[in-house]
Amino acid sequence: CSLGVSTMNAQDIHYSQFYQSPMSLNPSLTGHMPAKFRVNGMYRDQWPQVPVGGTTYRTYMVGFDANLLRTKDQYNSLGLGVYLMNDESGAGKLNTTEVVLSAAYHLDLQRNMKYYISVGVQGGLMNKRLDAEEILFGSQIDGNGEPTLPSNEIFDNTSIFMPDLRFGLTFAAFPSHKTRYKIGVGLFHLLQPSETFVGIPNKLPLRIAAHADARFGFGSNARFGIEPRAFFQTQAKAMELVPGLLFDIGIVDKASLYLGGEIRLDGSVDGGIATDAGIAVIGLRILDWDVGVSYDFNISSLDNATNGQGGLELSLLKIFRRAYKVEPILPAIRYN
Repeated sequence: CSLGVSTMNAQDIHYSQFYQSPMSLNPSLTGHMPAKFRVNGMYRDQWPQVPVGGTTYRTYMVGFDANLLRTKDQYNSLGLGVYLMNDESGAGKLNTTEVVLSAAYHLDLQRNMKYYISVGVQGGLMNKRLDAEEILFGSQIDGNGEPTLPSNEIFDNTSIFMPDLRFGLTFAAFPSHKTRYKIGVGLFHLLQPSETFVGIPNKLPLRIAAHADARFGFGSNARFGIEPRAFFQTQAKAMELVPGLLFDIGIVDKASLYLGGEIRLDGSVDGGIATDAGIAVIGLRILDWDVGVSYDFNISSLDNATNGQGGLELSLLKIFRRAYKVEPILPAIRYN
C-alpha cells in the first residue's frame, strides 16, 4: 500500500472512504455542506493479520466544521473547522498526531446555489514519536538469526514537531435536484518541514491530491442514485488511484442504503501500476446521519502475509441543518 497508512516511510495517511473525511481530503471542503455544522469521525484498522506484535496500522480522526455568513442577502459563505488525527504505525512503534485548523471561502458564481468555486487553506502542527526501544534493526541479528546484538543506532530525539500548510480548490455544481458533481485538487505539506530522528536532513515530501465525484438520481424524487467517484494522489515517487462506484437506494422516507466498491491501484514514477486492494463499501444515510463501513481485501504481493485480508474502516458523519434559521450554502440534497 504505497500511499497507505505508511508514515514509517514519511507518506501520508489515506482512507478508503475518503469522501467521508472532507477536511482531510481537501481544505476547500471545509464548511462545504447543506447545513450549518458538521461532525465526522474515522477509524481504520489495517493489516492486523501481519505478525508484527499487534495491529500494524491503526488510525483515529475526528473533525468539526461550520458553514458561516450565508444569509438570504449573502450568497457566499465562510467555512471554519478543526480536526485531530492520531495514527499508530508498526504496532505503535511510530505514533503520528496532527492538529489542523481549516478555513475555506465558497463563492456562489451565479447567486442561485447551483455553481460554486471554493478555496481553502489549512495550518497545523504535526508530532511524530518513535518508540526506539521496541524497534528491531537488522544489525541486531546474530549468526544464529537471534536478536542478541546491540543496534548501535543513535537518535538525536524520538519526538519531533513540524508545522504544516495546505491549500485546496474545488468546483461544485448542482444543475438539478437529481444531479450534482464536484472536482477538486489539494496541495499538502507546502512548507516541506524537516522530518528526521537521526539528524540526517530529510524533508517531508509535498503531496498532491485530486478527487472527483457525482450523483445521478433517478425516479420522481431521485430516490435511487448512482455515485461514481475517484481519488488520486502522489507523494515523493509514489502514486495512488482509487476509482469507485456506489449505489444509493431509498428504503423509507429520508433514509437510504448505499453499497458498492472501489479498486486501489498503486504505483511509482519509476515503475508500473499494480492493483493493491479491492474495497467493499456499505452504509446507511438516515435523516442527517451517514454511517459507513468498508473493508479492504488485499490482492497485492502482501497477501502472502495477510491471507488476502486488509483493513476495516468505519466512518460517521452528522450534519446539523436546523441549528439556526439561516439558508445553507448548498441545496438541500444529499451532498457529503
